[in-house]
Amino acid sequence: MTRIPLHAIALPVLCATASAQSFTLGKTGGAAPGPTTLSLAAGPASAPYIVLFSFQEQPTVVNGISLDIPLDWLPMSGLIPGFIGLLDGAGAASVGFALPGGMPELLDSTISFQVVAGFPSSVVSNLVRVTPAEPGTFEPALSSPLVPVGGGGAVPAGYGDLLFVGGSGPVAQRYDSEIEDWTPAGLTFGVGLFSQTTPLADGRVLFTGGLDLATGQPTSAAAVYDPVAGTTTTLAMGVARAGHGASLMGNGQVLITGGFQVFDLTNILSLFTSIQGSTEIFDPATDTFSPGPVLLEPRALHTSTTLASGQILIAGGVTLLPVVNLPLVSNTAYRFNPATGSFGFPAFFNGGRFLHSAVGLPNGKVLLAGGLTLDLTTFLTTLNPLDIVIGTRTDGQLYTPSFLGFGTFANVDALSEGRAGAAMAVLPDGGALIAGGFNLTVNVPGGVFTAGASASADRFSTATNAFSATGSMAAPRLFPVAVPLPDGTAMVIGGGPLVAEIYQP
Repeated sequence: MTRIPLHAIALPVLCATASAQSFTLGKTGGAAPGPTTLSLAAGPASAPYIVLFSFQEQPTVVNGISLDIPLDWLPMSGLIPGFIGLLDGAGAASVGFALPGGMPELLDSTISFQVVAGFPSSVVSNLVRVTPAEPGTFEPALSSPLVPVGGGGAVPAGYGDLLFVGGSGPVAQRYDSEIEDWTPAGLTFGVGLFSQTTPLADGRVLFTGGLDLATGQPTSAAAVYDPVAGTTTTLAMGVARAGHGASLMGNGQVLITGGFQVFDLTNILSLFTSIQGSTEIFDPATDTFSPGPVLLEPRALHTSTTLASGQILIAGGVTLLPVVNLPLVSNTAYRFNPATGSFGFPAFFNGGRFLHSAVGLPNGKVLLAGGLTLDLTTFLTTLNPLDIVIGTRTDGQLYTPSFLGFGTFANVDALSEGRAGAAMAVLPDGGALIAGGFNLTVNVPGGVFTAGASASADRFSTATNAFSATGSMAAPRLFPVAVPLPDGTAMVIGGGPLVAEIYQP
């Protein structure tokens, strides 16, 4: 990048009159030590620019240019390579620099950036905040959501923004990752436990089923939220479902699978016999549900993951043995092909599991992690709920699709602790973060009962195909939500604490 002396650009640019233009500044990185990159876009073509920064914020006006930060560190901009330069012909530039390690005072700070570009008419970018953090650690976000988040989902909502919907009752909340700030975003649709929130290809959001907040029973209620129009359209599935799957297919439609039709923990047999094998397909072109093919095994509390091919992988969950209708935990997975409208043959993995976590990786594979096990051998003889044995898995499974075959699973050992209901998010290196969840062991005849939410986290590496412990969160989280952020970090939110925490890879 062309180096230009400070006096040759800073004063002319700062003394010019600001003009209206959508000049944007973005960020990635923030690890200390580690690289950080500022991305400049939509500025005046081939114009000079200067990157300004400060460790505080205050309105500052310089010859008609309004800034959000003071100019107390202006001389340093001339000493950092790339902080002064020329935009390219498209009005863009990329500025990379390294944050040092071993400086506790830096980790306790927030660095605010703005860029001024152009002469004689200057433009000013948006404000960006960088909060340095050690790699492999969690830090609280600069602000907390206005309303607690419990489930639901997040969808992209413009440059650097995420829209959290469904998990805060009818309140939608917007998170600006560039400045780590929350704002209200209108009203939408509140979901219950074991519901599904599915982003659609057209930018809308589909909500389906879950436990009704009034009755505690599975509901057929559904809704579509349009964040642009700010409208919510209420719908209904063909049957009530909770603990079902719902995933966007490559053709833009949504496959909805299985789930409980009755939820009664005082009658375990009725709970299991209400597991459904039916499916439904939602068509966003008409906002309608239609019956889909029957699952080869009914199941609930399974995972449903979209593959790179646009097909859907249905894995694990609680199911019923055909003919005899005896409940068990599934160790099978099926691929649904929207082109043929059918499920393929089963792929088997080690260790049946339900309430596990799953995420599609950039390399086209699917990672399953943790989950619960269930031994009903004695219970089916005595029908005494005290004879149910529950355990928590510490392993994972890595699914590799094949073009013609069923796909194969490989073992992944081992999480730092057993966890079910954990949050998962893809990381920039192609791996994944697995955070929070809970550990449950029930063996009353053996005199063992343990239960507790977890604050710990693990990281999956595609280089080693293994888990490793990483930094812990500040507090335990039960059924949290994890979301990759545009700057390469990941947010973990909900599950108990109000505060959001940011994981720095």
